[in-house]
Amino acid sequence: MDWRVLLSCVSLWAGLALAEVGTFDLCRSSFYRQTEPHGFDRTSDDSAQICQKYRGTHFFATLYDKSNRIPLWSAYKLDHGRTKGPPRPNDWFVEPQLWDPNQSREMTSEDGSTLNELRSSQAINEDYQYSSYDRGHLNPFSFQSGVGRIATMTLTNAVPMDPCFNRIRWYKLEKNLKEQLTMNCIGKKGTPYLVTGAVPSGSEKIPIQDEEEEEEEEEEEGEDPQKYNRVSVPSHIWTAVCCNHVDDKHKFSFAFLAENKEESRFQMLQVDELISKLSGLYPNSPSINIFTDDCNSKSKRGQEILSEIRSALYHSFRVFLSDQYSQLLSPRKRSWLDKETSQLMESTNLDQNKLQLTNIGFLMTFPSLADWSSYFEKTYDQDNLACVLEPSAGANPGGVAEGSGSRDRFCIPQQPRSDVSATGWSCVGQVCGHHEGTPYSWCYTSDTKWGYCCLDKCTVNKQSNQYECSQLSGYPMKCSPLYSMVTISGEACRVDHPCGLYGESYFWCYMDYGKGWDYCCSPRHYCGEHGYDYQWCYTADPQRSWQKCTLHAPTQKGGAQCLPPKFQDISDLRY
Repeated sequence: MDWRVLLSCVSLWAGLALAEVGTFDLCRSSFYRQTEPHGFDRTSDDSAQICQKYRGTHFFATLYDKSNRIPLWSAYKLDHGRTKGPPRPNDWFVEPQLWDPNQSREMTSEDGSTLNELRSSQAINEDYQYSSYDRGHLNPFSFQSGVGRIATMTLTNAVPMDPCFNRIRWYKLEKNLKEQLTMNCIGKKGTPYLVTGAVPSGSEKIPIQDEEEEEEEEEEEGEDPQKYNRVSVPSHIWTAVCCNHVDDKHKFSFAFLAENKEESRFQMLQVDELISKLSGLYPNSPSINIFTDDCNSKSKRGQEILSEIRSALYHSFRVFLSDQYSQLLSPRKRSWLDKETSQLMESTNLDQNKLQLTNIGFLMTFPSLADWSSYFEKTYDQDNLACVLEPSAGANPGGVAEGSGSRDRFCIPQQPRSDVSATGWSCVGQVCGHHEGTPYSWCYTSDTKWGYCCLDKCTVNKQSNQYECSQLSGYPMKCSPLYSMVTISGEACRVDHPCGLYGESYFWCYMDYGKGWDYCCSPRHYCGEHGYDYQWCYTADPQRSWQKCTLHAPTQKGGAQCLPPKFQDISDLRY
C-alpha cells in the first residue's frame, strides 16, 4: 500500500480531551526539574500556557501563540508503554478557553455555533481543510501510549508542516529518536524529557487554496475569505532532548533543528547551540532557556547517541530510496551509495558535531575558509573524501538566510567522481572504463576528445609536488582534483566545469558557455590575507603563481559554501 495512504488512513473516535489553560502548575511533571522553558513569550495577551489534560490526567504542556495560531512548543515525556490505545480521531480538538477563560475546562470537538469565537485565538480544522499542509504534531502521537495518544490530537499541539518534511524526514527522525531513547535512556533507568517547538515565519501563512469557492461563500454568506489565511507556517521545527538520570554518567542531552520544507536540512546540535540559533530565529528573544541547566549537554554519552541517530537516519533515507525508487537506481548506483555511506561513517577526521543531514547526505559547516582548507586536506588525503566549494550569492543554496550575517562555509563529504577524466573534463555518454577492449581506462569528454581516467586516487606526488594518479601498471600521469565551484573573483563556475587543471599548469574554470574563464585558488591554499593587507591565493601547485581574490566580498551572502552534486540518476527526485 502507498505510504501516503497509510499515513492518511485514520479512524474517527468520538470523545473529549480536557485541558488546563493559564498556568503550568498542574503539569510541571512534564518539565525537566519541574521548570518550564522560558524566553519564548512575547506578551501575556499573545501567548497562553496550557496543561493538556485528558480523562483527569495531565499528559503534557504547551505554550500557545494566539496571534500566529500555532503552539510555540510542547513539553512532554516519552511514554514507552506498550498499549496503543484508541485509533486516531479524524478531526482534531480545539480549546474554547483560549478565547474565553470562563468556558468549560474541557477541550472539545468544534461547535459550529462558536467557530467565529474560536477563530479569534486559535487554528480550527477549517484552516487546514483546503491547504497543502499537514497538521504536524509537536508532541508526537507515537511517543505516547494508551489514551495519552488521543491527548496529542489537539490543534494546540499542531503546526502546518510541509507534507514531505513531516511524513518522511521528521517521521524518520522521530522513529529513530524513540528507538534510541528507549534503549539508551529508559533502558538505563533514565527519564526522557523532550521539548518540541516551532518558529513562526511571521509573513507566511496557510494560503487560500480555492479562491473562487471562497469568493462564492463570501457572496452567499457575507463572510471574509481571508478568515482562512490566518495560521502561521513555521520556518523551522526543533526538538531538545534531555535524559535525566541519578548518575551523571548516564545523563545527557542534545537537540535537532530543521527547516520546514521538502528538502530540509537537519542540524544535530548541543542544547546550548540550539538556544543560540533559536535566539536569532525568534524575534526579541535573547534569553531563551529550554532545560534549567542544559541537562549535561557536554556529556560524551550524548554525543555518542547523537552519532548513532545520525547514522541510523542516513541509513533509513538510503533504504527508503533503494526500496521505493529502485527503478531509478541501478545496482551500480546502489553499490556506490552503500560504499559512500560506509566510508563516511568510518572517517575519523569528520567532526560529527558539525554534520547536518540533508536530502540523503551530510553537510558540514565551517566558520572560515581556513578551517575548510584544513579539513579538506585531512579528509582528502586520509579518507578519500572531498567537498566542492560553491558561491552562495543569489540562489542562496546553502540555506543561509539572506541578511542573517552568517559567514559559515558549507561542505558535503563525497567520493572522487568516476565520470570525469584524469585532467578533469566530464565524461560524455559514458563513465570511465576499459571501453572497446582497451587495457587502459578512458572516456569521451566534454572537450570533444577522449581522455585517460585515473585507476586510483589523484594525489600529490611529494617529489614533483603536483597531482598525479596511476594509469597502467602504476604508470603515473598528471591529474586534477575537483574541489571548487567558485573562482578567485567570487564568480560561479559553469555547472559542468568545476575548478580544475584541464591540462594547464594552473587551476581555472569556465564561467559560461561562451568560454569565459577565470583562475581558481589552489586546492592546497585558500583566499585570505595571509599576512598582507589584501586577499590573495596561490593558483598553481607547487605554490608559485598567485592572484588577488575576492571570495570574501560583501556581495557573497553567507560566504563560500561547500555543496554536493546531486545524486546522479535521482537528481530531480522529490519525495
